[in-house]
Amino acid sequence: MNESWCQKRGAILPFVMGIVLAVTLLLTSLLQMPGGMRLSALRYLKKQQEVYDAESALLAYLNGFPEGYFKCAPWNVSLPKVNLKRLGPWAELSSENVHVLAGVVYDSATFRSYEVRRKIYEGFRQVLNDEIKMALPPMALQIKSGNRRVGGRLSMASLWVQDGDLTLNLDGKVLSCRFLVDGSAEVRGSAVFDTLRIYSRGPLYLRGNLKVRWLEAFSENGVEISQGIDFSGVIVARHEVAFRNGFNKVSARKPFFVMALENSEMSSIGSSLAPNFIPGKLKPFEWKLKQ
Repeated sequence: MNESWCQKRGAILPFVMGIVLAVTLLLTSLLQMPGGMRLSALRYLKKQQEVYDAESALLAYLNGFPEGYFKCAPWNVSLPKVNLKRLGPWAELSSENVHVLAGVVYDSATFRSYEVRRKIYEGFRQVLNDEIKMALPPMALQIKSGNRRVGGRLSMASLWVQDGDLTLNLDGKVLSCRFLVDGSAEVRGSAVFDTLRIYSRGPLYLRGNLKVRWLEAFSENGVEISQGIDFSGVIVARHEVAFRNGFNKVSARKPFFVMALENSEMSSIGSSLAPNFIPGKLKPFEWKLKQ
């Protein structure tokens, strides 16, 4: 490791020293406890320390500290390894049981480059296509030919519509849906989706009073979004993403990202986080503790 890294001091030092002091005081208190209570408290302290170490490792990674930086004096702390992979269009970082979802920080000037937009377009196209086709039971892909209409209440669906269009008109709560459509696709109704992944080779229309917690929508043509849509996620199209009644009539919750390959202005609206298909600084938007 570069020696200069070990000699640097930053704003993180008081934070680390504060944790050390707090743990020292807690250990001193534990020594005063009865035996059985002390063992339970020590097990709890061990689990909490593992979480603190994992969070510290993730924060160090996100702030650009090299691996092993805190092994140096005065910290002398060995933090756990950070693993990086992709969850849909976003970056997923994990250390021990702590998981983080993150996007790439950008500004509107980034998307003046056609090459940048192309990397996101092609990256998202490939990832979403693979996610839908390679889904395992109970979400294994069913294949149907010709135009298809799906309505009413539905918990889960995974469908490839070949040589036809798809019309989806659902109500109620929907756990997870994945659709690959060779023609055009229209999603309407008043459903509340936990997860909706949809890839359309033709135009894609999002209409009605839909609410989607996790949206991955892609069109090789264009996307049209009507008022009443509430979503968080990623929408990418080749030609354009049109907000029929204006963007202010749509409830877009962060993190969200909207991009048209052939329209550089489309990506300047909304969130400042892009999908993880271009280089850049990662910024977290969701932390989870998984057991």
